Amino acid sequence: MFPMVTGFMNYGHQTVRAARYIGQGFMITLPHANRLPVTIQYPYEKLITSERFRGRIHFEFDKFIACEVCVRVCPIDLPVVDW
Repeated sequence: MFPMVTGFMNYGHQTVRAARYIGQGFMITLPHANRLPVTIQYPYEKLITSERFRGRIHFEFDKFIACEVCVRVCPIDLPVVDW
């Protein structure tokens, strides 16, 4: 065949393959479009955690200034802080 014809055929195959890959991506992505967002606006909305939550509290003593804001906005309602 002529090189120009094979170039057009190759271009057509690449176009079809690209459209198929885009379609596969949409098939994975579109079911997630109707889900509710998981993020919250942290200081204003608190995430309700279970009583059995065993998350580790990350506390950086270098940034600590003893203003107790961390106690007021803590998502797990830390009752007492011993300084």
